[in-house]
Amino acid sequence: MNRSHQKGFTLLELVVVLVVIALAIAISYPSLSRGTSALHLRSVGRDVLNSLRYARERAITEQTVMRVTVNKGERKITLTDDYGEGSRTFVLPDDVRIQSMVLAGQEVQEGPLVVRFLPNGSATEAEILLQSVTGGALRIVADSITGGARVVVEQRGGR
Repeated sequence: MNRSHQKGFTLLELVVVLVVIALAIAISYPSLSRGTSALHLRSVGRDVLNSLRYARERAITEQTVMRVTVNKGERKITLTDDYGEGSRTFVLPDDVRIQSMVLAGQEVQEGPLVVRFLPNGSATEAEILLQSVTGGALRIVADSITGGARVVVEQRGGR
């Protein structure tokens, strides 16, 4: 048979292609997994942020004091009115933890962080630092004057 008329690939060519694909996956996988965990952290941060915004909204519309209690040990965020009624709880996923909590410029070492939202729209100044198991961080800040909350993405090695 004439070799120029044969169609297909040799075993060596298939092995080379498989090795190239395996190398490409091995090189790109770590960066893809970091990107996925960063998206997940931002999603959790948005959930926490929405809890703060919802508390402010309810405080204004219902003309009552609302509280958001952040429990670092249990990784829970609870929204209640000032009397502890109407509780709504959000539990952080296993791969995200609360790194630090700051209330009115002072770091809260023990016990929960309680952010109060007043009927005039103001709130207690607070910061919550969320961290994923891969090292990404997200800071959620509640402003004392406006009561508004925002997310600040942490850069590696600080703010």
